[in-house]
Amino acid sequence: MVKFLLLALAFGLAQAEIEGEWKTVAIAADNVDKIEPAGEMRLYCREITCEEDCKILKITFYVHENGHCSLTTVTGYLQEDGETFRTQYQGDNHYAVVKQTPENIVFYSENVDRASRKTKLIFVVGKNPLTPEQKDKLGEFAVSKNIPPENIREVLGTDPCPQ
Repeated sequence: MVKFLLLALAFGLAQAEIEGEWKTVAIAADNVDKIEPAGEMRLYCREITCEEDCKILKITFYVHENGHCSLTTVTGYLQEDGETFRTQYQGDNHYAVVKQTPENIVFYSENVDRASRKTKLIFVVGKNPLTPEQKDKLGEFAVSKNIPPENIREVLGTDPCPQ
């Protein structure tokens, strides 16, 4: 992962850019049922905060199930490799920031649910819809992670939860 974005640009700059209000722009998964409307991993991001020099990453999001939006915050803890975070949500999750710009943050995640089903996921958070070039790059990244590009869901305009 290009030495994890050169150690996330010395983490200080990265922390300043990662914290704040973000919206889920797109999600991709190899098990697409997990990210369809009302899917347990269709997360509508609201805020990301860092603690302890970003060794703790808190992500606040909504999940829309049974016609109701539930606000949730998960706490990810940086692992010994210095690149991945681990949290518990709908099973065990390991995730990393794989790309970060002022406009978007791309997370790659692997979830193992309570039934031991493994799902590879990509979450793109940002403030605006993806450009055609960003969509192409997301499709290429999905293929590199063995996620079919047809399993990419643009969700920014479908968020039914409170802003």
